[in-house]
Amino acid sequence: MTTSHRLSRRALLRATAAAGGAALLSSCARGSGSAVDLAYWNFFTGSDGELMVGLVDRFRAEAPDVRVTDTTLMWGPPYYTKLAMACAGGRAPDLATLHASRLPTFGSDLLDEWDPAELAARGVSMDEFPAPVRERVTVDGRVMALPLDTHPLVLYYNTDICERAGLLAPDGSLAPIRGVEQWLDAGRRAAEVTGSIGIAFGAADNLASWMLFWSLFRQAGGEMRLPDGGPAEVDRDAMVQAMALMHDMCDGTISSPTLEGDASPAAFASQQAGFLLIGPWEVTTARTAEIPFSMTQFPALLGDTPYVRADSHSFVLPSQAHVDPAARSAAYDMAVSMLRNSLDWASGGGHIPALSAVAESPEYLSQQPIANYRGAAQVVEFDPEAYFSGSGSTLMSRAGQSLQGVNSGALTPEQGADDLIGWLDSQLTFGSPL
Repeated sequence: MTTSHRLSRRALLRATAAAGGAALLSSCARGSGSAVDLAYWNFFTGSDGELMVGLVDRFRAEAPDVRVTDTTLMWGPPYYTKLAMACAGGRAPDLATLHASRLPTFGSDLLDEWDPAELAARGVSMDEFPAPVRERVTVDGRVMALPLDTHPLVLYYNTDICERAGLLAPDGSLAPIRGVEQWLDAGRRAAEVTGSIGIAFGAADNLASWMLFWSLFRQAGGEMRLPDGGPAEVDRDAMVQAMALMHDMCDGTISSPTLEGDASPAAFASQQAGFLLIGPWEVTTARTAEIPFSMTQFPALLGDTPYVRADSHSFVLPSQAHVDPAARSAAYDMAVSMLRNSLDWASGGGHIPALSAVAESPEYLSQQPIANYRGAAQVVEFDPEAYFSGSGSTLMSRAGQSLQGVNSGALTPEQGADDLIGWLDSQLTFGSPL
């Protein structure tokens, strides 16, 4: 019942492109007797890391005959490097975490698909996941990743500052913000109260800049296709429109053009800003600061639909030289266990549960303020598909340079768009090594 895996040239090239050439890491040795050894890799540290340990320990309690070895590696290129090369060599762990946006880099050469019948036997159907997320993890009709959550760009707001700025509705929630003018006006009014800035946003940070840009670009109807060999197929007008709004925000009053990524949640926590734009993971920072705050879905500013950039922490089955059927079965059990027990993951880390049984449960819906933006899961926009795209990717890093130039005023929106498109065209001429 074992499956052989040969290291093909295509698989090696895919791993090298995904990873950059790190050494192979080996999963733990198999156990003997009735016990099953299961190796699991993830990249969660900090508060998310503590929550993941809780999920793993809960599965250990549910399945005492499974000996789980959980390994935490540094997020970003180091993690993807080691995982990709381990997959290419057939010496990967039994289960691993991957951002859904990274699937085009890995693909079927490095990952095995999930069997819907095996999931159904454990009470899970792919219909239970939000449609945009389900579509992203399904490649050529095959389920290549099992989503744990959705983590979009969200809007935090200080309820005291916003009340003093006249920005709250009668029920104490943030009054609806629609369109560019209302957005900029809200930022100015919040700045009048703080005496500093209105919207804390990492204008000098790659991740924060990309998350906001991609949300606005897609709201404006922008399309970006990155075919091998190029050129990039990009809606330049939508790109300029998105960058123009970012430029107008970063006027030193609404937002600071020099705010670093770590400094933006700190500015919000110290009440130097009435709003914060970042992912839901910073809910821990706001809670720890004990400030009066809430959270809501990122509003529709360009267009009628509040499309928002997001990613999904997902579980994958790495390719191995020899698949142990008992370990593979345990990997299914563990993944499903973590999905079903993801309420603490959501409430502690701010993530939107991917599984509808959790996302629609009274326990989750009662969680404030994290349940306020659950609707974002239906309008999420993943990064464009390319071998150099996804969370922590070359695209995010290089696009951040263009966007930071626009945010700082060093580039006009038109120059920023041309700079980014020019780089995309150049990158695509190399062609995909996959």
